[in-house]
Amino acid sequence: MGLKHVLCTDISKDGTLTGSNVDLYKEMASAYPQIEWQASGGIGSLDDIAAVARSGASGMIVGRALLEGKFDVKEAIACWQNV
Repeated sequence: MGLKHVLCTDISKDGTLTGSNVDLYKEMASAYPQIEWQASGGIGSLDDIAAVARSGASGMIVGRALLEGKFDVKEAIACWQNV
């Protein structure tokens, strides 16, 4: 249908800092590889960022973890790029 980018938020994870629904992002990226998936919800650590980076998602939204100082933007970018 021409869809190119999707922001996908698992609302059960949103704001929890307990990790993303990596299985969801793997499933969506596998089923629809032509779409750029943006993951959202649950990021609480650099390990969570690395897990999403390996999932096939093209990007991610990080909110509460930054506000609470779990890591900074430079660390998040470096983590994403080094996976």
